[in-house]
Amino acid sequence: MTTTIKIGVILVYVGLITAIALYCGRGNKTFKDFAIGGAKIPWFIMAGTLFSTFCGGATMVAYVGNFYSQGMIWIWIPIQVSLVGLIYLVICRRIFNMRQISTADIMARRYGENTRLLSSVVVMIAEVGMVAAMMNTFAAMVTTYVGLSKGMALALAVVLFIATAALGGYKGVATTDALQGVIIFFGLLMGVVVFTGKAGGFHAIAQAAGPEKMSIFSTANGCSFITIFGTFVSSFGMHMALQSGYVSRINSVGTLKEARKGLTAYVIFITLAFAVFVPIIGMSANVLLENETIGDSVIGTMLNLYMSPVISCIYVAAIVSAVLTTANSSLLSASICITHDIYGRIIRKDATDRQQLAVSKIAIVSLTLIALVITQYFTTIISMMFVTYTINALIAISLFAGLYSKKGGSTAANLSLGLGIASVLIWLLLGTPFEIHVAIIGLPVAGIGYLIGILVGKKPTEAQMAVVDESARHLAE
Repeated sequence: MTTTIKIGVILVYVGLITAIALYCGRGNKTFKDFAIGGAKIPWFIMAGTLFSTFCGGATMVAYVGNFYSQGMIWIWIPIQVSLVGLIYLVICRRIFNMRQISTADIMARRYGENTRLLSSVVVMIAEVGMVAAMMNTFAAMVTTYVGLSKGMALALAVVLFIATAALGGYKGVATTDALQGVIIFFGLLMGVVVFTGKAGGFHAIAQAAGPEKMSIFSTANGCSFITIFGTFVSSFGMHMALQSGYVSRINSVGTLKEARKGLTAYVIFITLAFAVFVPIIGMSANVLLENETIGDSVIGTMLNLYMSPVISCIYVAAIVSAVLTTANSSLLSASICITHDIYGRIIRKDATDRQQLAVSKIAIVSLTLIALVITQYFTTIISMMFVTYTINALIAISLFAGLYSKKGGSTAANLSLGLGIASVLIWLLLGTPFEIHVAIIGLPVAGIGYLIGILVGKKPTEAQMAVVDESARHLAE
């Protein structure tokens, strides 16, 4: 298949997705419509948008490369993704009962308005970092598979992200997420069938990988235990607190029963896709590539060498879908931080819905351009996600401690976030001494900050303590 045809196929697919997003977003007349979709979405759309957000482009590109080069030790990452989904099945009532637009809303209700700004900045940094990671994922795929320059691929990503997120809004994002989730799942399934067959079956894959790569505890292939442990910890914390993931999705359905049905379906499909399909595809490359390709170019090389043109186009469409859904969710979430939590609550409290809608769209354009700049400072998708995960994970400590305990006040939350961020930045500036992952430093420091705040800081008010009881109440389902 020629480069021109490949580009044409990708553009046609992208055009269709953009058209669907625009159609779904045609009724976005106010900020509420734009940010949370107005009417509630059904549980299967919730499941689809969760799946396509967390089975993102990095999953289908970077993690395939990780399983190929470093083996089954990376299985711990999809394990924690499924684990977080199961945890949310248990605790989703507390998030659902709050019925808030953003994570910063929950933090403000529990700790007071003075925590809103810091909370929204933490979420925004994490979300923009995720968008940057998705840009690099898109560029890695397009440059390897199609042959475009990285600059052109990044430019295409910028246009694509802005068009679908700024014009589609939440309805557009949720609907296209669910549709693309189906493409992602079956794209991965087709990858398993094709690559396993080309490699000679599971036994041949296991033999080519060898005992060390097949072990989930082996560190003999360039991945240290401290790296995988740090990634596990930061990824776990990030998934627990990610605003564009569980917080917004749980609050986008009509009932708690619907939320639980959506979460159950999501856990089933993310486990199959991330913990089964992706490792098989990555490990099959040990036969098909014979250790000649590394990093983010693995899947693109396999598509060019071993998939038929039609099937490879479907798989590429699945990767584009994964990138687009994750980026759109993160952009929408980050724009909410700017519009709802900063502009509407701090800068201009009397802002109308239409004014906030305009600010949201301007924010999406600006944040996309900032993400583009960030891509120039990280060499790999995974390195970018390490930092992104850790920064967002910091908020999980005060967020969930506040929903389950009445002890911490605003001082505890602010110290936790402030000290956590400072420790992460300092550790990065020091060059991560002894190769200790930033999460292993940042999260304990954030936890210590919270405990210090409980001991010496401002105590929560009666209204703030009542939020704990409110989040735990039982409603008719």
